[in-house]
Amino acid sequence: MGDIMEDLQILELILKKDETGIEKLQQMYGARLKMIAEGLLSKEDAEECVNDTYLILWNRAPEEKPQHLFAYMVGILKNLARQRWRIARAGKRDAITVEFSERLQESLVDFGANTEGEAILNASDLINRFLKKQEERNRVMFVLRYWYGKEIREIADYMGISTVAAAKTLNRMKRKLVNAVKKGEV
Repeated sequence: MGDIMEDLQILELILKKDETGIEKLQQMYGARLKMIAEGLLSKEDAEECVNDTYLILWNRAPEEKPQHLFAYMVGILKNLARQRWRIARAGKRDAITVEFSERLQESLVDFGANTEGEAILNASDLINRFLKKQEERNRVMFVLRYWYGKEIREIADYMGISTVAAAKTLNRMKRKLVNAVKKGEV
């Protein structure tokens, strides 16, 4: 990972519309960004999301430089990947995922964030704090369902439990998370 000074220099190049800034980003962070994207999408979609991340940074480089450029870029990348994943699965998603995503999104709105990337990082931090308080089995199920979009049947098979037990656990966890956020307990 690059240091803060190097990140600031790269951002200066991008703000000046100097293409070497993008080249340096690709050298420093390209492989890691691609690895993250490929964990969420097909190889082709992952490549497009990484390139779109560079394009967004190029077109909308923040005047107030983020303290951690890589984390800022990961926020953009994950947002793009989620959008692409939603489009690809639009017909396949079930009501539980949609309803939970909408309820959670309303609960996690961070009006104090300066950028979308910061809001995403804050929400991610909040969810991580919640998950650290949960049993490992429940954490794994939650991540499989709401991060990787696995079907309940797949999760149940992986965990060696019934689909009813998996669904109940996931429903319980999403209620706990939404309530914890509303009460400010995470």
